[in-house]
Amino acid sequence: MYSRSSDRNAPTWGVRADALSSVLLDLRLSGTFFCNSAFAEPWAVEIPERDFASFHFVVTGDCWIQPVLKGKRADAVDLHQGDLVLLPRSPRQVFASDKRKDGTSLDDLPMRRLSDAAWALRMGRGAGRWLVVCGGVRFEGFAATMLLNLLPEVVVLRRANASAIVAHALEAMREESLSARPGSATLMTRLTDVVVVHAIRGWIEQADLKPGWVTALRDPQIGRAMAEVHQRPEDAWSVHAMADIAHLSRSRFSQRFSELVSEAPMQYVTKVRMDRAREQLRAEQITIAEAAQRFGYQSGPAFARAFKRHTGRSPGAVRRERRS
Repeated sequence: MYSRSSDRNAPTWGVRADALSSVLLDLRLSGTFFCNSAFAEPWAVEIPERDFASFHFVVTGDCWIQPVLKGKRADAVDLHQGDLVLLPRSPRQVFASDKRKDGTSLDDLPMRRLSDAAWALRMGRGAGRWLVVCGGVRFEGFAATMLLNLLPEVVVLRRANASAIVAHALEAMREESLSARPGSATLMTRLTDVVVVHAIRGWIEQADLKPGWVTALRDPQIGRAMAEVHQRPEDAWSVHAMADIAHLSRSRFSQRFSELVSEAPMQYVTKVRMDRAREQLRAEQITIAEAAQRFGYQSGPAFARAFKRHTGRSPGAVRRERRS
């Protein structure tokens, strides 16, 4: 562990100091894209359900977002300049300059392609009274699966409540969206990744959650062991080894872990290992035989059976994804 100060009261870096942040490193974002949208007159856009997380950042003007959940309209959320809203499961939604029940389908609007990850939309004559940056991002990694089951349908990051880091990132997004300088599209995707992760972390830190995965990570003893497993899933883990990290007896650790996570410690270890193996197989970083050896299986077939049992797919099918 690296400590940035000898002062015992100073913040420290490392998994032992902040288990939640350490595991959030497993929350990888990919495929980020956005559309710079300018509207000169009152507008309403209906966005169909998507298979990725969607977000909207309000650069200028006030507007509203209303998701449609299981055929029913949820409460509309008002957004103001500098606010960002994240919809983790991206349901059908109406995004508008005022409260509307419907709008023009996004698929019917004229967009101009700026790059592989950026588009522009202009509606109405004159300068845009409203400027919003809308987009999508995919969550990858074990943490993503766990978080998506916990996050609410709408996560709002208010400019007024943003930390200094996020406030600077949001201001940079605003400046880049207004200037459209060379490289703005690339920079916007990077800034979006930062802001989205901070929005999720902020929600986690403030949410009043029932016992579960995030609650376990917050626990100073159980969270420490979980973070170490995420850092080194290929290690020869045992309940005894994790209990030592947590400074608990084996029986007390097993009981507390199961109470908080709702599964036994070694079952959790297997889930993390299989997710990491899936990532490495998909990226063709390792062969099936190498994955078996790395994650503690005596043979390739034994690993393949365990992998399919936990993921529903064979290791070979996952490797072929990359080539298809």
